[in-house]
Amino acid sequence: MREAKKYETRRALGFAAFELATERGLHGFLVEDITNRVGVSRRTFFNYFNRKEEAVVAVSGFVFDDAMVALQDRPADEPLFDSLRVVAELVISPENLGLINRLSTIASDYHELVPYELVIRERMVQGAHEALADRMPAGCSAFFPLALVHAAFGVLQAAITRGMDHEDASVSALIDEAFGYLRTGFQPQS
Repeated sequence: MREAKKYETRRALGFAAFELATERGLHGFLVEDITNRVGVSRRTFFNYFNRKEEAVVAVSGFVFDDAMVALQDRPADEPLFDSLRVVAELVISPENLGLINRLSTIASDYHELVPYELVIRERMVQGAHEALADRMPAGCSAFFPLALVHAAFGVLQAAITRGMDHEDASVSALIDEAFGYLRTGFQPQS
């Protein structure tokens, strides 16, 4: 229970920082603005984040956390590739794609966010690798889940980029195409 409360506080602080960065730009608010929005002290903020920049990019980690919960909830006997495909659609749902889009815009305007983004991405890769390794059938190469994670992240990033560039693109169609390339070893699709 206590861990869940701490996570919710961290999440609230991260989303408040992200919303403020979206509204005012990264340099248009202070840590106090974040804490006032959430109703906690500065000390509480610094229990979770070292800087506001870290809090701003934390939202992408929360999207990933939701995806990992969804992966754990998938049937144990479901083929891993199918589970990943379902979870990928959750990651770039229209709501999340909008959030990722806004974060990408903020990050392109404020390059000081890049190191924090890289830390989040590494945590995502490591977390996904661990989650997949736990679901691997006996006798599978230990390298397989890591390779699958990196390949899935690559096609997912391509789908996100395509979705950002073409707002009318169907999220489901993008995921189908991206995972279709993975499934066929990147054979051209018609």
